[in-house]
Order: sequence, then structure tokens, then C-alpha cells
Amino acid sequence: MYSNVALIGRQYEQSLRTKLKSVFKRIPKTAGFGTGADLTIPFPSNPRQNLLVEVKTSTGADFGQKAVTFDGRSWIPKITGQEPLEIVELYNQLFTQYNVGQKITELWKLPNESITSEDLRQIVTDDSMSKILFYEKLLSESTGQDNPFPTKKIASGKDVISNIIKYYNSKGINYIQIRGSGFYIMGKDIANLNKILGIKIPQFNPSSADLIIRGKPSKTQKTFRPTLTLKSATVQSSKYNLDNRSFINLLYNNL
Repeated sequence: MYSNVALIGRQYEQSLRTKLKSVFKRIPKTAGFGTGADLTIPFPSNPRQNLLVEVKTSTGADFGQKAVTFDGRSWIPKITGQEPLEIVELYNQLFTQYNVGQKITELWKLPNESITSEDLRQIVTDDSMSKILFYEKLLSESTGQDNPFPTKKIASGKDVISNIIKYYNSKGINYIQIRGSGFYIMGKDIANLNKILGIKIPQFNPSSADLIIRGKPSKTQKTFRPTLTLKSATVQSSKYNLDNRSFINLLYNNL
């Protein structure tokens, strides 16, 4: 079961895909709840070349996130081994740059003296859900809160924005569509859209951004995952928008 926010995001991806399919002949399925690009737009002139696009329903959505875990000594990014090296390096850098582990420890602490560091090490080493829920149960009992991982802002500003862009670029994504705001370039215009289309698509440049830690509801909505999340502030509207047929036609006729 997925949260309403996730379902709304998927519905928006599907609506964009439907609009694109009315013009483009082959539009792959959206990423849905997966980890790839939300939209893949093949170039009509070269089907092997794709435009990879991130899709957000608002600038208030999550812009990159990573589960965190306790290794028996400190809080660290939870690395599964499936992530691109660039993402692993990014979150390791964020932890170091902003002293995230220490700030989490100060905020979340340890549940109580009834659980030792060795207990925690066993819990996070054993991936069974019962162990993870047991750890959360101890935290819940200690804090008296359903969500034992309170939200805290770690950092804000332009530097966080650059990390958001770095996060998506590491996944091969350099473009983003935000509902109600439009279409933007994230970092380098690797497909040379501005040159090919003869227009000036704006850069994704929000007024600010935040790095936060929080307890994110899981798929079951019965537990919370400790998570480090990048979040964005508002952006100026773009003249170009995948919700508009005219922009879709412009892409199709020139790519």
C-alpha cells in the first residue's frame, strides 16, 4: 500500500505519459514506484537516444531521499548495494559535510538503557522486518510518539540545491517537470534542447532548499523509516510545460 502523495505522483506521471503518447509513437511506461526516470521520451530521429525527465507534483515534494540506519555506533546512510556509486558518494558527503550522524543522535538518541549498542548492531545486521519493528517499538515506547523519528532541518540554502541537482544528475536525469510550474533543466542541458529547439528553457533554481531528517511512513502505513530527505522551495514558472500540447509538438518536431 502506498501513501496518497505517492499515488498522486504516479497519477500525474501517467497523465503526462498519456499526453506524450498522443504525439510520440513510443513512450515507455513510467517509473511508477521504481527508482528510474519518471518519464523516458525517445527522440523520433534516433530512438536509441532518450530524454530522461523527473516528474514532481509540486516543489514541496521530496527531491531525493535515503534511508538511514544505526550501525551499533552511529547513524549512517543505509546502502543496499544497488545504488549508483555517485549516489552513495553524495550521501556520504552530506553526512560528513553537515555532521548528520551527530545531529540525528542528538535528536533521536537511543531508546533507553534496556537496549545496548550490541543489540542495535544485531537489529540492523538482521534485515528481518520483525527486528526493525522491534527497534521502532522501543523508540516509540521511549518517546511516547507513534512516529519516534521527529523531523528536523539539518541545512538550508543554495548549497542544498546543488546537491539536489547532483542527486538527479547521478541518475542520468537532467530535466524536470513540475506540475503547475513547468519544465526545467537540472544542471547541464545534455540533450542541447535550447539549441535544438531555439528556445531558453530555464534552469531549475528554487529560492532555497532544505536537508531534513524525518520518519517516513512505510508502505504498510504501520511503521516509519528514518530518512534523510532533500526538499525544495518554490521556483519561478517556466514558459515550457509538458502539460501543454504545443511544447510536446515542439519536442516531437525537432528531436
